[in-house]
This record gives sequence, structure tokens and C-alpha cells, in this order.
Amino acid sequence: MSLFATGNITGYSSVTTYQLTQPGATIQADHSDLSLIASLVTVGMFLGTLTGGIVGDVLGRRRTIMLSSFLFCAGWVVIGFAGSVAQILIGRIMTGAASGICSTTVQCYICEVVDKSIRGVSGSIPSLMVSIGVICMYTFGTFFNWRMLALGSSIFPLFVCFYMFFLPDSPSWLVSKGKYTEAVRSLTWLRNNADEAEEEIAKLSKIRERRQSLCSPPSEFKKYSFSTMLTRFSERSVLHPLGIGMMLFFFQKFCGTSSITFYATLIFKYADNEINDYVQTIVIGFVRLISTLVSVFLIKYYRRRVLLITSGLMMFVANGILGGYFFLKANYSHVVLTNDTTTVGTESASIIHSVLRSHSLDSLPLICVTVFMIFSSIGFGIIPFFLVVELLPSDVRSISCSIAYGFCQLMQFLSVKTFLQLLDCLNTFGTFWLYAAISFAGALFVALFVPETSNLNSAQIEKLFEKNSGMSSGESSSTSSDYEDEDDEEKFCSKTPLLIGSGKEKVESNYSSIGSKV
Repeated sequence: MSLFATGNITGYSSVTTYQLTQPGATIQADHSDLSLIASLVTVGMFLGTLTGGIVGDVLGRRRTIMLSSFLFCAGWVVIGFAGSVAQILIGRIMTGAASGICSTTVQCYICEVVDKSIRGVSGSIPSLMVSIGVICMYTFGTFFNWRMLALGSSIFPLFVCFYMFFLPDSPSWLVSKGKYTEAVRSLTWLRNNADEAEEEIAKLSKIRERRQSLCSPPSEFKKYSFSTMLTRFSERSVLHPLGIGMMLFFFQKFCGTSSITFYATLIFKYADNEINDYVQTIVIGFVRLISTLVSVFLIKYYRRRVLLITSGLMMFVANGILGGYFFLKANYSHVVLTNDTTTVGTESASIIHSVLRSHSLDSLPLICVTVFMIFSSIGFGIIPFFLVVELLPSDVRSISCSIAYGFCQLMQFLSVKTFLQLLDCLNTFGTFWLYAAISFAGALFVALFVPETSNLNSAQIEKLFEKNSGMSSGESSSTSSDYEDEDDEEKFCSKTPLLIGSGKEKVESNYSSIGSKV
């Protein structure tokens, strides 16, 4: 529901701009005002993603989601009772910041509480909820004015706050704070399996102990200071997965996804075919929704790398063919406008002239954009959002996600902002061929650098990047020998005492007896 609210703010400006420009509107807005109403929400999202990780690390995922719900509600109320454009802008920034905070925290919470067998499906549901939120805003916007729409939207975040009150905190976050007893109790409630919960908490706690042992003095558990956090971010075990996540977000935004989403009607207008531009845009909106729904099931049965590579290659094909269509339009427009085919001078050009004149290619742009949207939705459009959460170490996951999601918002702003400039510099066909090249590069990047995580739990993913991290030679060799495979890891964990409890109360116990002490 938190991401459903994000879909609401995404679609809000599209359905209310007409009402604000009408003579009878209580607030009059010009084109400059409407542009700010649409764009400032992205600024709020950027600020929210940067602060969401810090707040989530301090307060915990659960409390942070509840906090963002109140901010959502307050922002919508400000918009609903706004008496000027400035107040609408304040409300848009507030709802954008709430969206940035919750989008970062929700993905972290999902990754940390669900079982690895359904982590991919669960991680893709937020994108589905965004699409549903956009469609609902389009629908309700045709029946209600912008004030009622805003006030009605303030109700949904309250539901989020209500049911989050009954959910437990993230086990990984509790482990990072040294609250092992609460972590076991939380994971037992989530999994309904005490033995499995004890085993997984034991693995996570050993990773935390190994990290804390690098601090001085090694025998004490310490909370991260600012300098210690900076040290962590200089390690390869953090920089490597963070770099992978940021690159995935770059390919996601600059392969054409954001540009097509924001400028679909304009693109179809440039196509200059016989199909109504707005009808084509609506079709693409529903295609995105249905494709996102299908992707929820595909992610359960297919590996992340397979879906990402397939997505990149098919977007490459769709962008390439769409660019080819615009190339023919640009270079043979004089042929289309005249009945004298002899001015072309070549047989091939005469054939192109006949095809274009017959309107047999009118549906090609819609087909290309549809194919693009389908494969974007099952790969690069969804997977990077939860994959980056899976890859990042649990102790810096919240702040790292803030950095990655903030970078994502920046890339979205740049991709949307530069689209019209690219059309001027490269023409329409050149722009889509550039997007095709970036799509192909994205598929190649996944094939070479992105690991498969669908069959790994959080502890195994963290070890994947720690094996070659900048640890001391003794620490590195200990890690590789103690964690050579899953069986060795379980044996090592079972022989290692844990510190159960927090503060002054510390009780030593093997992970096999944790349940009896909870």
C-alpha cells in the first residue's frame, strides 16, 4: 500500500493539470506552475531516498514506514486544502519525500523478512502496486476534482500505518543492533519455524561478529560511528554491490524507460500515423500494468540474470526497430508527400515510398513501444529495485539503499530532462538508436558482472562479496575456509557461542539452544 501511494503521486499531476487551468478553478495555474507541480515531486523523492536510509537505520524499517505514512497523509491534506500554487508545491514535495523514504525502506524490509524462495516475487510486488496506483489515479481523476482526489488519497497511507503496527521489526536490523533475542522472536513469527529462524539469525550474527572483530577493541560490540561507517564504505564488500546497483539503475533509466513513460503521447505524435495518440498512450499504460503483474510470476520461476539479459536484448531490438521507423520517416518524408515516385531515383526508395503511403507500418511504433514496455517490466524496470537490496550488506543496507535510490532518482531526472535535447541533437531515430545501444550494454553488463542471487539467502550473498574484499589475509583465509560451503558454515555456526540480549544482559548460547532462551 505504501508503493500504491507512490503510484498515486506519480499519476496525480497528469489528471489534474486540466482542472487547474479552467476559468472556474479556485486556483489558477499557468504552464510554468503546472511544470513545477509535476517536477517538484521528483525533488522530494530524491531528498526522501537520501534521508530514508539514515532514518531507517536509526528507527528501524517498521517505524520508518509508519513515519512515511504520516508524511504522505500530511502532504495530501496540504494539497487538498491548498489556497495557492505555493501550498500545492509544498504538498507535492512532502508526498515526494514520503515516497522516497518508504520506497527505500519497504524494499529493505521485504528483502529482510521474506524467505529466499519468494524474495523475488515479493520484491516485484511494490512495482506492481505503483502501476495499480497510477491506473487508479487516472480513473478516479475523471470523476473527482483535484481537491477531493488529494483528500481521498490521504486515506490509503493510514491503512499502511495501521497494519504496520502489528508487524515485527526486521530481523536483520535487530541483529545489526545486537538485539538477538528480539531478532529470533521476530523471524520465528514471520517464518513460523523456530529452528529455521535460529539458524538464520546465527549466520547473520556471525557475519556481524566478524565485522565487529575488525574494530578496536575486538571483544566489544560497538555501534557504528561516522568514521567507522566511512571505513565500511571504502571496502570492496560494500562498494562492489553498490556499484552494481547504481549501474543497473543507470541502464534502467537511460535505456528509454523513463522517456517513453513520460513522453509516450509525444513519441506517438512524432510517429505521425493514423492511430489516435492518446489511445496508444492508454494502451501502453495498461500493457505496463499487465506486464508488471506477469513479471511477479516470472520472477518466481526464472533467474534474475536470465530475465535481465532477456529484457536488455529485447529492449535493444524494440528501440532499434523504432529508430529504423523514424529513420525512414525522416529521410523519405518528401516521398510520402508527393505522388511522383520518380523523384526518388531508386527502386528501393520507391518500395519504401509505397509501404509508407499504404499506412501498413502505422502500427509499428505501437508494437515496438508495447514490446519495449513488456520486456522492460519483466526485467530492468523491476528487478534492480530489489536486487540492489539483496546485494548490499545488512549493516549498511539502509544507508546504501538511500544512496542507490537517490542515484536512481537523479538518473530519472536527467533522462527525462535530456530527452527533448537528444531529439534536437540526434533526431528521433538517433535518440532511439542510442537507447538501443544502452540497452545492449545493459544486457552485456549483467552477463559479465551481476551475480545470481535467486537461490541464496542474505548471509550467503554477503559472503559472496566478502571473499575478495579488502580484509586482512588472516581474516580472508578464515572466511574462505570456514565458509567453503553451506555444510561447513552450519558446522561453524553451531560451534560458535552467540551473545543473546542487549545492554548489560548477555547470555552465551549455541544457536541450537536460542529458542529455549527466547
